[in-house]
Amino acid sequence: MNTLLKSLFVASAITSMSAAAAVAQTTGTEASFSFEGTIEPMCKTDSGTNSVTGLNLDSTQETQEIGTLDVWCNTGENATTEYSSANGGFLVADNAQSSKIAYTLSIGNTTGVDLQGGTYKHLTTLAGTGSTGETQATSLKITPQTNGMNDAGTYSDTITVTVSPN
Repeated sequence: MNTLLKSLFVASAITSMSAAAAVAQTTGTEASFSFEGTIEPMCKTDSGTNSVTGLNLDSTQETQEIGTLDVWCNTGENATTEYSSANGGFLVADNAQSSKIAYTLSIGNTTGVDLQGGTYKHLTTLAGTGSTGETQATSLKITPQTNGMNDAGTYSDTITVTVSPN
């Protein structure tokens, strides 16, 4: 057992001397530290929840504003926005028949967007940039396809907008 302890002591001493020798040889006057991180491209909206009551649903098919989409991106470019309708592109009544009125959506200068086929991607939505977080506003409007003979009831829909970088 004594021999084993002596061997361990010798091995320990050699390792310690090697470590000390390595430290003693590091005598430079300069050190260098490299580091990096990534900020992923992103867009945000601060439009929150918008609610409009009192839409004109007579036979005039008047285009009416439903809100303003405010967007900011950290890419310096416009955003992609994706629009979906809770009722498949229809205003649905609270009556016994759940009557429907189709409508089209206007996104800024893009008009006639039909959400009955599912979602719609708008690739050039204005976006604010910079470290202050200033947004760019895009007006959202609908044009109800009424004919003056629609069933009585209060009609509604909810459009959800998802914002992402181009």
